[in-house]
Amino acid sequence: MLQSDCQKPRRYPHRDPVWGYDLYRLREQASKAGYFYQLYDSHFKMHGKTFEELFWGAKVINTMERDNIQRVAVYSFQDWGKASSRDRNNAFAPVFGDGIFTQDGAAWKHSREMIKPLFTRSEIADLRPLPTYTDRLIGLLPRDGRTTDVQPLLHKFFLDVSTDFLFGKAADAMLPEPPLDSLEFIQAYNESMRGCGLRRRAGRMQFLYAFDRAWEKSFSKVHAFIDGHVTRVLEETSQKKSGIDDSGEAPDSDPPTRFIVLYGMALAVRDPLQLRYQILNIFLAARDTTSVLLGNALFQLARHPNVWTSLRNAAIAIDPQSLTFDVIQSLVLFRHVLFEVIRLQGPSGRIFRTALCNTMLPVGGGPDGRSPILVEKGTMIALNMWSLHHDKDIWGEDVNEFKPQRWVDRHLTSEFAPFFRGPRICPAQHRVLTQAAYVLVRLVQTFERIENRDPVQEYIGNTGMLTESRNGVQIALFPAHEKTIVRDREG
Repeated sequence: MLQSDCQKPRRYPHRDPVWGYDLYRLREQASKAGYFYQLYDSHFKMHGKTFEELFWGAKVINTMERDNIQRVAVYSFQDWGKASSRDRNNAFAPVFGDGIFTQDGAAWKHSREMIKPLFTRSEIADLRPLPTYTDRLIGLLPRDGRTTDVQPLLHKFFLDVSTDFLFGKAADAMLPEPPLDSLEFIQAYNESMRGCGLRRRAGRMQFLYAFDRAWEKSFSKVHAFIDGHVTRVLEETSQKKSGIDDSGEAPDSDPPTRFIVLYGMALAVRDPLQLRYQILNIFLAARDTTSVLLGNALFQLARHPNVWTSLRNAAIAIDPQSLTFDVIQSLVLFRHVLFEVIRLQGPSGRIFRTALCNTMLPVGGGPDGRSPILVEKGTMIALNMWSLHHDKDIWGEDVNEFKPQRWVDRHLTSEFAPFFRGPRICPAQHRVLTQAAYVLVRLVQTFERIENRDPVQEYIGNTGMLTESRNGVQIALFPAHEKTIVRDREG
């Protein structure tokens, strides 16, 4: 590919040619209406699969081209860094500090080498204590046909699972009377994430939130909660009372012992501040990704009860006590359902990178969008994974329909990258899919039917760090032993 072959991408026709405020305002309106990524999709249709925009005066290249995404993620990985311009970096740095998801270069490589072993096959295959929390979740679900929004419960469930896995102590958010510090942490974390999202979207205008002391108070509570666990683990490991070995197994547990992330990390990192931020970076992925995935799955299954029945038929003969990692891996239909849910409402809609040097993109330039593009150092690129997964040229005219059968005999290639690709692919992707499949198996085994109770049939997104249903997941579940169940009448 020669530089002389490069052409400029098409440009968005801004009404505000200096700051690009007109496009920012359109996206804010679309976000409030629940159609944030659909707006992107319409712009790609109008201006091509790669186009240039102004984001508060800075040039940004938007692309949904799989070849461009593959080039940035894999083939020219070294040419691209995190979108760590002053604006975007500040949005997350106060909360998440210096961790694997905010780092570049040697620091990122060091963090990656430390964290990647925490998600080996042996650790993912160890499902303990997932059955205990799943039993608790199922016990909280109504069995009399009442309407319930399971979305908040799923967040509590995976908060317990993730805090147990990360810290060795669950938040116990599903208990009838959760600990006060857990409730405060949940609220503070949610407010911290909301503040990050506001500042991220504001870009260079995030100074408008400079006097928002409530946000600082919220993430300070988050830090205090994490610091409590960090202090405890550092003390236990330094006093050599924990009995952990090189595998990072937790202390005071009955044999066989199980792996706890913070204990494993404490073997390599003794600085409490560094430990705080690294564990927070992992928590960012561990806490919400699986709960949102499972919530979106139940949203779709409630509207496609025939798929629920097929899942139940595939899982009903499996003894829950024998539901191991290998068994879950063999359940092809469950994998297809989860892949289709991720394709429709994936965990990451956009991924930002910044060119660390002058580099090229293989397509997107010129009037027809087929020429390469010269990208100057410092230019930001927005890789739109949502639009890639809704590209009719790849997925067909039924791209917006929930059809797990599209995955039959389909091989995973660069056209499907919900957890990104290349060296920066999410290390927890297999854990997310395994946990979601486990819980889904247990649910279809317990409940014979699922019914949608949301008067709005279509999916309206609530887009923050992830996208989940704005109306929640309003369903009714009917156990296999049901005889007469009367549907509740509301209003």
